[in-house]
Amino acid sequence: MCGRIKQERSAFDYMETIRTNMGTILDAGPGLKYNVPPGTRPMVFHRLGDGADQVDRLFWGYKPPWYKRGPASNARLDTVLKGSPFWKPLLGRRVVVPADGWYEWTGQKGDKQPWYINPRDGEPILMAGLTAWLPGREVLAETGFAIVTDDAAGGMIDIHDRRPICLTPDDARAWIDPDVSVDEALQLLSTPRPESAFQWWAVTRKMGSSKYQLPDASEAIGL
Repeated sequence: MCGRIKQERSAFDYMETIRTNMGTILDAGPGLKYNVPPGTRPMVFHRLGDGADQVDRLFWGYKPPWYKRGPASNARLDTVLKGSPFWKPLLGRRVVVPADGWYEWTGQKGDKQPWYINPRDGEPILMAGLTAWLPGREVLAETGFAIVTDDAAGGMIDIHDRRPICLTPDDARAWIDPDVSVDEALQLLSTPRPESAFQWWAVTRKMGSSKYQLPDASEAIGL
């Protein structure tokens, strides 16, 4: 899954990853940076509405009005591909969630060790997301977004059995392109950046609290 993310850079820095010759600096407004959990409003990129590149802060988690449980922060790829009625209505509303990396936990309840996972090349990751939001709608769980996840592989599976689908810059551009059909977009999810592109290390157990928001949240510690 994707439990929390780090989103330290500016919207401009992230958008540079998927665009060139940007003429304006985007302002997404203030938000959490070092320890961003579901239920908050991270930056997302999209081309919803008029088809122009945009950045907004949306609610992380999706809960349709008829759903009796809490908001879903992740969308399993297998259920998305099977045409789940939960996710199918959102397939035309695709977003990219930029981040520096994400966090996972290992160990037993009450003794969890947090880990930070990020790309070896230091470039931002671009996670595929689905949303119920459209421009002009209120930002709520009912209009929130979820990050698409798939089975982990390689050494990463020792940290968690699932991982967010991280797109290449070209695929991220296509993912949010309103002219790309749903079928074409779903094919992009089959070729994410491989596990070998990432590295991970243990971080402070203070990360067990979503209130911990200091810059050292992702710094490596010795075990």
